[in-house]
Amino acid sequence: MVEINELNRIIDAQDITTVFQPIVCIKTGHVIGYEALSRGPIDSPLYSPEKLFSLAEKTNKLWDLEYLCRSKAIERASKLSKNKLLFINVDPLILKDEKFKTGLTKDFLTKYNMSPESIIFEITERTSIDDFKSFKKAIDTYVGQGYKIAIDDTGAGYSGLKMLSETKPHYIKIDMDLVRDIDTDSFKQALMRTFVELCKLTGMKLIAEGIETEDELKTLILIGVYGGQGYFLQRPSTEFKDINEDVKVTLINFSKYLVKQK
Repeated sequence: MVEINELNRIIDAQDITTVFQPIVCIKTGHVIGYEALSRGPIDSPLYSPEKLFSLAEKTNKLWDLEYLCRSKAIERASKLSKNKLLFINVDPLILKDEKFKTGLTKDFLTKYNMSPESIIFEITERTSIDDFKSFKKAIDTYVGQGYKIAIDDTGAGYSGLKMLSETKPHYIKIDMDLVRDIDTDSFKQALMRTFVELCKLTGMKLIAEGIETEDELKTLILIGVYGGQGYFLQRPSTEFKDINEDVKVTLINFSKYLVKQK
């Protein structure tokens, strides 16, 4: 009961903190956009996004919480340069919600002079999808309005090959478990190469999540992965930060080295 009251208080007071983590072209170091991540109040039992969203789903408050988080993210991101993308997490259940279909997000974008073309709906794996036909219809509706789609945590949970084949997203975000220690794991390297080839054939773009070491980064560059995200590049922040300068120098020099070797 205490946590339910806290959830209601957070929603009513709009007491959400939004942090942003850069998503980077790992060959050039260029920031292509930012993923918006939401947190509860730091001293709250619902500070953790996992606990926050899980309780919202159980208490039928998922729409209210997601709309609050999305609105806060868009408001903050209105200061971003027009050539940067904003990745916003969306639960698959929300896409079919009548409130989502009313165009409130588009109205909010207009208020802050932002275009749907700058928004990537990042489909999270918090819930499974039982009706892919309806799900695909909802996805097609938003793509038709100019939004783009990313599938999050590919290779883990519910984000499998069926999700990719039904959705045909613009971006595939590879789960961090497949990135961890990829420099020493030939099987993970083979899987990543398969995804790279898939993206070449379909026009999708591949983003590796959870990069934590220089060796992981160099291996991903070597394999041909397009984008990256993770603590080694830059931690989430309330500000729109570039990646660490020494990391940028490292990846640029490594990419130049690979070109010379060809």
